[in-house]
Amino acid sequence: MSLRVMVRVFRDEEKLSPEYVPSSLPHREVELRLLRTFFQGVVSGSSALSTRVIVSGSVGTGKSALVKLFGRLAEEEASRRGVRLRFLYVNCRISRSVFTVLKRMISQLRARIPERGYSNEELFHKILDYLEWNEAYAILALDEVEALLSKEGGEALYFLSRIGEERERVLRLSTIFIVRNPEIFDMLDKSTRSSLLGNIIHLPEYSSSQLYDIVRFRAGEALYPDVLLDDSARLIADLAGERGDARYALDMLWRAGKYAEAEGVPHITPEHVRKAAASVYPAIRREHLEYLEPHERLILLALTRALEGGEKAYVTTGELNRYYKVVCEEYGVKPRGYTSFWEALQRLDDLAIIRIKVKSGGARGRSSHISIPGIPVSILKRELESILERETFHPFSP
Repeated sequence: MSLRVMVRVFRDEEKLSPEYVPSSLPHREVELRLLRTFFQGVVSGSSALSTRVIVSGSVGTGKSALVKLFGRLAEEEASRRGVRLRFLYVNCRISRSVFTVLKRMISQLRARIPERGYSNEELFHKILDYLEWNEAYAILALDEVEALLSKEGGEALYFLSRIGEERERVLRLSTIFIVRNPEIFDMLDKSTRSSLLGNIIHLPEYSSSQLYDIVRFRAGEALYPDVLLDDSARLIADLAGERGDARYALDMLWRAGKYAEAEGVPHITPEHVRKAAASVYPAIRREHLEYLEPHERLILLALTRALEGGEKAYVTTGELNRYYKVVCEEYGVKPRGYTSFWEALQRLDDLAIIRIKVKSGGARGRSSHISIPGIPVSILKRELESILERETFHPFSP
């Protein structure tokens, strides 16, 4: 019995990890320059004001990677200028309260500040005192801000963006807020919105040709030479181009490489890519719908009703929210608030059941448009109504 010779496909598969930040980001050079321009005074140590920037974009548009790369470059440039600058990154899906955000800041600063016994405001001033004592600046990047808003509301962002302004000293802390869509800030009060919405960098979805460049670039870092066939790279780009999602493209590349390794072949073929695509986002099945939360099913049903007839590919979030309220009334359920509605939409987008696309509305700004890409609306509507018929709702339950 002969043993299959182990064929190595990956030179460094960590280079395809979502946490890896490459030395450059193809097709995000303009946005990187814009970030560096916004924070030029902070990096040079000449700014007496706090800078606030929002970075927005759909899943897989490179928001986190862009901000992390900027933070690394900003620290390096500041060091060359003799300026003490720390880049602090906190994911709000993990740190879901102001207190845990402050704890992460203290940990990353390696500051000897006791975390217990102080209010959030006192603790924040301790951090600002630490920066002043060390004549240092900090840029705080808060990722997935929606999670923080969901738990603590708009006061958390007001607190993190405005506290310290009453101090009659140099404001040494600046902030970057990373969100999928700045529409989430519509729920905030006017004063908080005005403090945040000045500088917005929106990352559009990648085209297929851009994704091809990204796949080739990352394959050059992660794979051995000539492992990835050009047709395979183009197929990955075309499949991921339907969503404009680089994360999906890189996940497909990694999985396709694993299929090639398992088969003991030295090349990633289009067939490996097709297998990978099927494993990453399989077709929607009834059991997927069964596992959804009740309000996620109600939102999906509302979406099918908004799209039925076949004449429209997308609906706006505002229109969908109106359909959702009608469906909730029909089933005797109290509709959830806008933040929870948004969170449910994002989860459905993560599951690839719906697609959220940000479109420019000219003078009206940007708006989110929702579609169902992977299953006929009539079939999905029939499945959802069948499941919901068996659902036990308490009258006007949340």
